[in-house]
Amino acid sequence: MWKKTILTSFIAFPLTFTSVHAEESSPKQQAETIDFQMLSINDFHGNLDTSSTLDGKEVGGAAYLATHLNEHQKEMEAQAQNVGKKSYTLRLHVGDAVGASPSISSLLQDEPTMKAINKMGFKLGTLGNHEFDEGIPEFKRLISGSSVHPKVAKFTEGMDYTYNGIDHDFKYIAANVVDKDSGKPIFDPFTVKDIGGVKVGFIGIVTTETKTSVIPTSTKPFHFLDEAETINKYTKELEEQGVKAIVVMAHEGAATSNGETTGIMADLAKKIDDEVDIIFAAHSHQFADGIVDGKVIIQDYNYAKAFGDVRTELDTGTKDFVKNSIKAEVVPNTRDVKPDPEIQAVVDEAKKVTVKAEEEPIGQAVSGEPIGKAKPEEGENALGNLVTDAQRFMTQGADFAITNSGGIRQALIPITNDKGEHILTWGSAYNVQPFNNYIQLVELTGQQIKDGLNQQWQNPEHIMFLQISGFTYTYVDGSKEKDCPNKYCVQDVFLEDGKTKIDMNKTYKVAMNEFLTAGGDGFSAFAKNKLLRNDGTDSDMFANYIEKLSAEGKKVEATVEGRQKLVPPVKVSSQDNKQDKHDDNGKNSKEDNEKTMENGQTGTNQHGNSGSSNDGGIDEDSHHDRSSKGEKLPNTSTNMYNYLVAGIMMIGISMLFFKKRKKSKSY
Repeated sequence: MWKKTILTSFIAFPLTFTSVHAEESSPKQQAETIDFQMLSINDFHGNLDTSSTLDGKEVGGAAYLATHLNEHQKEMEAQAQNVGKKSYTLRLHVGDAVGASPSISSLLQDEPTMKAINKMGFKLGTLGNHEFDEGIPEFKRLISGSSVHPKVAKFTEGMDYTYNGIDHDFKYIAANVVDKDSGKPIFDPFTVKDIGGVKVGFIGIVTTETKTSVIPTSTKPFHFLDEAETINKYTKELEEQGVKAIVVMAHEGAATSNGETTGIMADLAKKIDDEVDIIFAAHSHQFADGIVDGKVIIQDYNYAKAFGDVRTELDTGTKDFVKNSIKAEVVPNTRDVKPDPEIQAVVDEAKKVTVKAEEEPIGQAVSGEPIGKAKPEEGENALGNLVTDAQRFMTQGADFAITNSGGIRQALIPITNDKGEHILTWGSAYNVQPFNNYIQLVELTGQQIKDGLNQQWQNPEHIMFLQISGFTYTYVDGSKEKDCPNKYCVQDVFLEDGKTKIDMNKTYKVAMNEFLTAGGDGFSAFAKNKLLRNDGTDSDMFANYIEKLSAEGKKVEATVEGRQKLVPPVKVSSQDNKQDKHDDNGKNSKEDNEKTMENGQTGTNQHGNSGSSNDGGIDEDSHHDRSSKGEKLPNTSTNMYNYLVAGIMMIGISMLFFKKRKKSKSY
C-alpha cells in the first residue's frame, strides 16, 4: 500500500469533494489501471419514504436514492469508456439498515427495507447495533427469507405479499463479533472482491457499544472485540493472501467540521495498519469526509439523506490503489429527480399493507405542534413524561415507570384536519417507540432505583437522562460534592408529591421495557430486579393510552413538570448533623422538603389535563433561599455568634467578680 499525503490546506464543506488529487499518468500507466467506484449508505433505519431537509433541499426516500445511485454509476461508466478503460461499481451499506424504523417498515419486520436495498443492487453490508435489536436469528431470517414472521402474517393476511430474502451474492461481514461458545465470528470477518483482476479486501466492524445499547439478551451469546486490534489482525491475514487494497466498513462514528475529522473512528484510524486505505464510518449519523493518518474517512449522515460516492483507481501491476487517486464525495439524496419505478413499487406495497393501521385516529392533541422530540437524553422532556405516564397507568399495579430516552425515536406529530382538529393517529404514536419492546413489571428497592438514576451520568462522554413517572428526584453538580464520582449525583428521591422521600429499603413496583430491565445502556442497577410479569409492548401501550384519554374526553397535552431538578449542594454544620439524628430516619423537615421540590415539582399525571411547567429538565439557575424561617445559619456564622456570646458572658462574670472584691476591701 502507498501512504497517502495529507493536504496541507484542507477545508471540508458538507456535500463537497474531499480528495487527494491524482497524479499525471502516462498513456501506458493509464492502460494498467481500472476505475473503481463504491456507492455507500449508512444508518438507513428503514426510512423508505422519509422526507427531510439537508443544505436547504428536500432529501430522502429509497426510490429517489435508487435513481441517484444509478445516475452516478452511469456517469462513472461513461467517463471510463471515454478513455478506453474498464470501470466497476460496488454498492455497500455500513450497518443499521434496519431497526428503529418507521411503521412502514417495522410493522413488516423491516422486510420492505431489505427488499428495497436488495433490488437497488447492494452487494455488501456490515452489521450495526440495530441489526441485533430482535436477535441475530431474526436478522438471519431477514437475510434468507426462510420463514414467515407471525407479525407479517397478521398484517398481510389476504394480500398478495411475498418475501424471499436477499440475493445470495449480497454478503454481510462482521469481524469483531464472535460466538462465546465457538469463538468464531458470527459472520465472515472479511470478504475479497475481484475487481478486474485486482483483489480488494473489505473488513466489517460493529461498534462495541452494541453490548450495552441493545437488549442484553440479544448480545449475551457474543463477545465484541476491540475494533483496532481486530482490524489489524485481519489486515495482516489479507496481506498474507496477497491483498494490498484494503477497505474497512466500520459501524463506528466520525465527523468532519472546519477541515478536521474527529470521533471514535478517527481515533482508531491512527491505531490501525497503514495498509488500510479507506474507512466507511457510521453510527453517529454525521457528515464525515476527510483524511486521518493517510486514510480517507467518509460517513453519509443517516436515513438516506445522502450517499457516498468514492472513486479510485486500481493498479493491475501493484495490485493496490493508485497513489493519490481516491476521491470521496457525500452527495445529497435530493427529491428533484424521478423516483425509480421498481423501488417505488416496493415502497407503495409497504404503504398499502401498513396504511390502514397508520392512519387510524386514536385521539386528539391540544395543539398542532409536535410534542417532544427524538432521543431527549439531555433531561426531562414533555414527550418522555407522556410516554412514562402511559407505561405507569397502563401497567396494572405499577408505582413508577422508567424508560430510556434513546427508545423515543420521534416526536408525537398531530395532523390538523379541515375542521381544525389536531388528530393523533396510530402511526404517529407508533413512530414514537418503534421497537416493540415488552413492558415488564419488576420490583426494585428504593436504593436500587437511586443507584440506577446515578448511572445516568456514569459515562461523561454520553450522559443519558432517563424519563420517569410516579416519582421525582433532585440531583447536584458532582464537581461541588466531595463524594460524587460523576458529573451529577442524586441528592434525594421523592414520591410524586415531591415531599415524601422514598424509602431506600422498601420495594416498589416499576414498569420498564425489557431493554432496561436487562441492564441495557449500562443501567446494571435495574438488572437486579425481581420480575413480576410481562405486559404488552411499549408501542401498543402508548397508543392505547392515547385512546384511553380520548375515551375520557381528554385531549393530549404534555409539559415539563420538574420531575428531575438540579439543586445546589446543601451545607450543614456539625450542629445540624446532631439535630438530623433526632429527625425521623434522618429525613429533612417538612419545610426543607418543600423547598427542595419548589418551582414546578408537582404536576398532573393525566396528560389530558394541564400541568405546571418550567423551562426545562436541567435548571442550572435553580437556587433556594437559605435565610428563610427554619434554616440554620452557615457554620462560620454560627461559630462567630457562639464566640461573641461567650465573650460577653465572660466580661459580665469578670465585672461581677471584681465588684465583689472591691466591696470586701472597704470593710
